[in-house]
Amino acid sequence: MKGYYHMYNLYFRASHQNQSKIIMKNLLFLFLFCCGFISAQNEPIAQKGIPTIIDLFKEKAIVAIGETHGHQQLYDFLDKLIQTEGFYKNVNDILIESGNAFYQETLDKYIFGENVAFEDLQKVWLNTTQSPVDPWSVDVYYKLLKTIRVLNSKIARDHRIRVIAADPPMDWKLINSLEDYETTRGSRDAYYAQTVIDKVLLKGRKALLINGGAHFGNHSPKKNKVNQRIEKLYPNSITVVLATSGLWKGNEAKEAQLNWSLGTIAKVKNTWIGLLPGPRRMMMSATSTGNTQAIATAPTAVSTRPPSKNKRQDYFEYLLYFGSRKAIRYGTIDPSIYQSDKLWKELNRRSFIRFNHKLIEATRATGELRPEAYN
Repeated sequence: MKGYYHMYNLYFRASHQNQSKIIMKNLLFLFLFCCGFISAQNEPIAQKGIPTIIDLFKEKAIVAIGETHGHQQLYDFLDKLIQTEGFYKNVNDILIESGNAFYQETLDKYIFGENVAFEDLQKVWLNTTQSPVDPWSVDVYYKLLKTIRVLNSKIARDHRIRVIAADPPMDWKLINSLEDYETTRGSRDAYYAQTVIDKVLLKGRKALLINGGAHFGNHSPKKNKVNQRIEKLYPNSITVVLATSGLWKGNEAKEAQLNWSLGTIAKVKNTWIGLLPGPRRMMMSATSTGNTQAIATAPTAVSTRPPSKNKRQDYFEYLLYFGSRKAIRYGTIDPSIYQSDKLWKELNRRSFIRFNHKLIEATRATGELRPEAYN
């Protein structure tokens, strides 16, 4: 009998050990499966940019694209998007940061086919609140207006696109001091948001917004970003898209694995892109070298805070991809306009008002205007 119990115990232990191994294998398999499932779920799903953006207008009245100023690949994409039938038959307006609302009548005449002298048209972008150091002389901005003008001449009147200048109206002839400037400028984001409400949403229209990426997002506790201001009155009315070349420093390997083509768009919520840390808060500073022939006084970014507690998905809902950071291209500037002594004198006057410094003479030849120093 003792031998029987001994054999039974040996069999029971061996059986128990085998069962334990099987359970452990099953648990390991389940763990690896879950990890793979979560990893797969964490990957962004690539879609074609143009049809996806057109479809977004079926869900909401406003699609906002946050840009890097002068981004050539983005404007090549916008050129195709705007001329796509599904876009111009469903979207009424395009709002631009690069236009002074003071010249809206001039802009309307040009966009709808009237004869407008180029000298008058360029006031739309040369005289914004960001003058004289704005990026709007980069050719992509004028080319966009020209594309829309030509398109409007070919399509039915009911489908013509209006371009709305959404930078605060400013008549520089009336600006003689920093106080004048700041009072007239006010809050650029507040003006842009109110323009969307008054010119688009109150009229039951649909619009594409083009603005610097920093003007959009849901991360501001003060709720003062353009989309936040609008959605206080019109909840769930805007989709924010960030257009970018590159997925930020340190993510190059994962970005390469995506193998996305230019113009790919993806929703970022709860993907590894959306869960990346948000950008640090930066400030711009520059110190004059004392050499007005040197362009070494361009602003230098200085971090003022630790890494953001926000995630990238707190800033935008979709990412519109245009290749790696190294592959980014910018439009060009024709600096010949700045050879006008009359204009150069006026731009220096504005520089003194805003920065208390004149413009660097060497930047006149490049068109990338910078003051000798920033206040």
